[in-house]
Amino acid sequence: MIVFYTRFNVRDDFNHQSMLNMAFDVVNGMKNIPDSFTNHHWDGSESAEWKEGRNLLSYEIDSDSKKMAFRVAIVDENDELWTTDIALNDNNHDIQLRLARERKHASAEYNNSFRLPYLFKKIIRDGKAETDHSLSVTDKPIYVTNDNISIIADVINGKSKYTLPVIYVSHPFLSEDYSLDVNELAKDMAGSAHVIVELSSDTSSVLKTITDSRNAYDGAIDVFFSNDSFRYIRWAETTANQFRYKVSHAVYTRMAMRNIDEDSSLSALKIRNKLKLIEKSGHHELEIEKLKEKNNYLQELYDTASELNSGLEKDLQALENKNRELENKNRALSAALSRKKENEEKCIQLAFSEDEFYDEEIKHFVLECIKKSIGQYGDDEKNRRDYHILSDIVQLNDAANIAEGIKTDILNTFRKGKLSGADNKALQDIGFVLQKGSHDKYVFHDDDRYIVTVSKTPSDHREGENVAHDAIKLIFGRY
Repeated sequence: MIVFYTRFNVRDDFNHQSMLNMAFDVVNGMKNIPDSFTNHHWDGSESAEWKEGRNLLSYEIDSDSKKMAFRVAIVDENDELWTTDIALNDNNHDIQLRLARERKHASAEYNNSFRLPYLFKKIIRDGKAETDHSLSVTDKPIYVTNDNISIIADVINGKSKYTLPVIYVSHPFLSEDYSLDVNELAKDMAGSAHVIVELSSDTSSVLKTITDSRNAYDGAIDVFFSNDSFRYIRWAETTANQFRYKVSHAVYTRMAMRNIDEDSSLSALKIRNKLKLIEKSGHHELEIEKLKEKNNYLQELYDTASELNSGLEKDLQALENKNRELENKNRALSAALSRKKENEEKCIQLAFSEDEFYDEEIKHFVLECIKKSIGQYGDDEKNRRDYHILSDIVQLNDAANIAEGIKTDILNTFRKGKLSGADNKALQDIGFVLQKGSHDKYVFHDDDRYIVTVSKTPSDHREGENVAHDAIKLIFGRY
């Protein structure tokens, strides 16, 4: 099972020879490495292989295509086989790196505790990576201020895209009770993502203006892939490291849906080199045809796997969205259960027939109504029994205020006026059902009493603002 994959360009002077020399140096110091694998070096040959049990050390060079593949597979103390693969193309200086785990007993469980092989880290630390468009491929964070704010603003606005994912850490990532080590995060993501860090809330304010409030803020993290993005918000009960691991392994998991190109893999290079040897030695054409058939079969398998992988990436995206939704619901339910246990001896049960559109919606509205009512009491009225009872209820009860998050999402989305496919998806995630027509209608939780109508050709930005505020009034009323 693949647990890590990445791809980027290396410097022109980092070629097969330098890659293999580095690889053999690193292998000598690897943990659990068999003695028979040590003290080897590249001797200029195109192919070599060593085996001991399930352990493997091998490389192959195709001089015609100028491609090289290197593999080291080591069984660890838990009897798991960890395979490190590197494919390097000297023509376009493209490098692919993959880490896979294999248990004796098959398992689909993703390993969240793995560490990147030192060989991967060394390529980055030694400065062998080429820039990704305008960004350095590094193991250090890239800090953003108002002077270079366009770096992240263009990513948020969709003007700039990079080969590697972009992780944006908003300010403040340091506080009295929370400290995200952005240097360690950058080391975690070295060669697999760019880590861009906001140093000041001033930058956040400027970004809010130039990105139409789409930027992450207050310590949240945005991750931008080539075709979509995700936001990760640290909850109070998570530690800095837990949050860091959540973000880094979300990227690892997404990237692990890919694999080294089949025509650059170790097996493909071995087959091509064997074909060349057979042709040179004049062996029977039947042997050549068998190898060609095998090569074609492997290519078909790769194409099929690529199609399945594309579908899995879409499924993964949907599952990540659903997982965040379930996490939010779980928090609200846990908080509600805790409050219920605390107040179960003295509790008022109120019957209602309206469906709740989100957790504790009706309880929240009732409490807000009471708060607003007693907030208008004068000094004399505050000495009366009705005030004492109502204020006691407010003080001893609270409800999950999910409404504020939904209000923010409604405001930020509808205010745009002309809505994109991504905007429609965001509205769907918070409960809207889209009914297309000459004017698009967004029905909150499919209840025809709560319809928001949006023109397909809004006249100006203010029309979007008006729609957003009307939607909030319709769904939340005074509260």
